[in-house]
Amino acid sequence: MKKLFTLAAVFFTLGSFAQVGVTETNVNIDGGKNGFEIEIPYADKKTTEKELKDLFKSWKGSYSDKKGIMKSDDCKNKQMGENTFDVFGTVVENGEDGSKALIAVDLGGAYLSSSEHSSQFKVMESILKTWGVKTATVFVYEMEKEEEKILKDKEKELEDLEKDQEKMEKEIEDYKKKIEENEKAIEQGKKDQETKKEEIKTQEGVIQEVVKKKEGIK
Repeated sequence: MKKLFTLAAVFFTLGSFAQVGVTETNVNIDGGKNGFEIEIPYADKKTTEKELKDLFKSWKGSYSDKKGIMKSDDCKNKQMGENTFDVFGTVVENGEDGSKALIAVDLGGAYLSSSEHSSQFKVMESILKTWGVKTATVFVYEMEKEEEKILKDKEKELEDLEKDQEKMEKEIEDYKKKIEENEKAIEQGKKDQETKKEEIKTQEGVIQEVVKKKEGIK
């Protein structure tokens, strides 16, 4: 994704509820054509292009994509009637608001318009509205998954930090215990040294007595 916002930042910027707008207008797709401009909140250009490609292909026409202009000839959709139709589409960025899809429908000699093809226009308008909602939802869902992954990574980092702290606290307790044991051992060692000094002094006296006995032998 070109830009990755946290969900909180996105909703703060655009509001808790974002509308998918479908407007009839003259769209610039390989020349001006009457068509639809669909505003897709949140979704970046890449996501919208993928979803638009899937939409065009779902109509079972002959799909092509040249220099960012998608086209599908001889499309079929029962809601649109028995006749086939051609669709043209492109996607443009819409700043921080997401992206826009520009779509024109050629019914065969005339481009779909509300004034000339009221019934079919309403059908296509509804289809594109539903598609726009799906596209925005797909993007936000993927964003949510990324943010959840970041959250899990941070939770794992916290868990590791807690384990490190627990380990160091355990080491400190072990060190304290060892220090206490060593201090007791030092005190005992001092007593043992004094005892040993007395034993040495006593032994030296014994040796002196033995020497005197040896010297006293004539």
